[in-house]
Amino acid sequence: APAHSIVSYEPHVFPSSALFTQYHGPPTDATDKAWESLYNIGVSRITKKEAMLLTNWTEEIPDDPGHYIVSLDIFHQLHCLNIIRKALWPQRYGPQVFEQPLIAGQPAPDHLDHCVNTVRESLICNADVTPNVWQWSDIRGGNFPRTDVVHKCKNWDAIFDWAKTHEMKTVWNSSVHLEHMH
Repeated sequence: APAHSIVSYEPHVFPSSALFTQYHGPPTDATDKAWESLYNIGVSRITKKEAMLLTNWTEEIPDDPGHYIVSLDIFHQLHCLNIIRKALWPQRYGPQVFEQPLIAGQPAPDHLDHCVNTVRESLICNADVTPNVWQWSDIRGGNFPRTDVVHKCKNWDAIFDWAKTHEMKTVWNSSVHLEHMH
């Protein structure tokens, strides 16, 4: 994949579940903006040489000869997780449904169900095997798992920067089809 070369790993401690981040809590305009900033990067463009190395073919960008369209799945996964988050707050967001069928003549699939399955597939594919330790808590009077342990994570900033650098600048018309190489 085109972005594999920039993937590096770094230690990262997830915040304690007792601490709230900008992504927690009841929805606000600030929370919405924080979530959307994680994935509203658009789609990326790669060269023909990079496209030829893909397992599956992808479309050439009509107004950008020699370049092809891709999107990193992490941004779809984050979009889906945000859809699930929004489903927890229907009074603010309403139902999370697809506006149009994905296939002409078929009913529109349930967006939430699609997203739950997308996140499930991703979690299994990227199975984090970091051990959560159990420690005694005097306050709680028992042993409890600690999730604030060191994980080995892909460098998010490098991935985001790659996507930003490769962001497609032309307007994508998904109804235009060029003959492709496959």
